[in-house]
Amino acid sequence: MNLIKEKRTGEIKGHTCANGSKQRLYLKENESVASPTVSLEGLITSLIIDAYEGRDVASFDVPGAYLHAKMPNENGKQILLKIKGEFVDLMCEVNPNFKKDVIYENGMKVLYLIILRALYGCIQSALLWYNLYSNILVEEGFIINPYDKCVANKVINGKQCTIVFYVDNNKVSHEDPGVVSKVIQNLKDNFGDLKVVRGNKHTFLGRTLRY
Repeated sequence: MNLIKEKRTGEIKGHTCANGSKQRLYLKENESVASPTVSLEGLITSLIIDAYEGRDVASFDVPGAYLHAKMPNENGKQILLKIKGEFVDLMCEVNPNFKKDVIYENGMKVLYLIILRALYGCIQSALLWYNLYSNILVEEGFIINPYDKCVANKVINGKQCTIVFYVDNNKVSHEDPGVVSKVIQNLKDNFGDLKVVRGNKHTFLGRTLRY
């Protein structure tokens, strides 16, 4: 499935999405692959602290976040992506090596691919990304809040630095703008270029924030 939408900025954004619903047939009873997301209370509390302490605030996205996480190959199990029809030609145009793997089912071109990365639409992709991202934050010295797994704090230069995240949407704050810049740079070193907004006005999780 391919999804195209226009963002508030006028930017056109596309998603290629796997139909992960078929994976649910293989989940064990009571098995969950849901990912944590920041609570409303956690988000609002962090905004109040930002304003009260006069913190410098930056918001940023991690483009293609899920694709940074590897799809695990557990007990020899692999996840296959089935591509049909005209999308087979498009995939072979991108990578001609796939042409030899094209087959026909009921007269239609079909291509089966092994998924190596957390593809958008797979049921465990959000959790795989969460585990990767939260582990990177811990390696950078942040402590995950025990009451909200999408809030992380680190004391830097005697002051608290806070990161609040909802999947690939992030807000980081500290009283020193230089600290905020350094935290962002460290994350760029791990995930490449980030879409960063600095200043007193942000659009975050569908809300317009003004400090």
